[in-house]
Amino acid sequence: MSDFGQTIHQLRVSRSISQEELAAGIFNRSRLSRIESSSAYPSQQVANQLISRLSLTPKEFEYIQHDYSASKKDQILYQFFNIEFNTETKKINLLIKQCDSIIDDIDIKRIKKILQGQLLLGTSNGLKQAKKLVQPIWYDHLANIKVLTIIDLALLNMIAYAFDDDTNQQIITKILNTIDNYYPFLIALKCNVLINQASLLLEQHDFSAAEKSLTQAAELAQSNNQYDKLLLCKSELAICNQDQQQAVYYANLLNEIGAVNLAQLLQQQIKQFSYLFN
Repeated sequence: MSDFGQTIHQLRVSRSISQEELAAGIFNRSRLSRIESSSAYPSQQVANQLISRLSLTPKEFEYIQHDYSASKKDQILYQFFNIEFNTETKKINLLIKQCDSIIDDIDIKRIKKILQGQLLLGTSNGLKQAKKLVQPIWYDHLANIKVLTIIDLALLNMIAYAFDDDTNQQIITKILNTIDNYYPFLIALKCNVLINQASLLLEQHDFSAAEKSLTQAAELAQSNNQYDKLLLCKSELAICNQDQQQAVYYANLLNEIGAVNLAQLLQQQIKQFSYLFN
């Protein structure tokens, strides 16, 4: 990994920008020269000005600074966002080890707790322990934050299982409102949250409300080419409409496309709500 000044120098030269042009209106050329030679370091505000003048975002700059690869934290976040089932124990254990390589990062500490909670869910009587482990993430921190970050949203979506129905609904509402108001591009996450909301409503036997959440989730899944989630929504919609044949049909389609975990989840749900089909 290059330091800040070295990366600025490399990018400036590659864009045929002189030191005078890059420094203009920020500070003098000699100050930029010292930064590029790593004998001086700018404030965060000035660093962002230089990065912006190179037509980059801070995240793009960081990617280049790490030799065109994601930082350790970003690699962990990417893998974390792609864990969907607590049955993925091998993947979860490897990710926990990666979390141990980053010290004093509050996001990583919370991710590790959530991953440990996911492993507990796969054990007998592990639900109570998992809840105790992850509930402070909401009660001690995220419940009091007005505007959640994208990482915060992903964390909350992963721990919704740990709360009573009212708190769970409060969390889901906060996530959806935050996405709508600040991160409308998070289509996949919103789809997942709506599916989680529908699952909660199904458990409460509120089939009308579950149908509304699933209909919206299905539209998002289709627009985002998430066909496994689309089939999941269609199967659960069939459960809401007491159509066993259609519910089984979409579950079988998931099996055929290799989404075995989702298919198994649906098979359990179809069995759970079998009384609706009589």
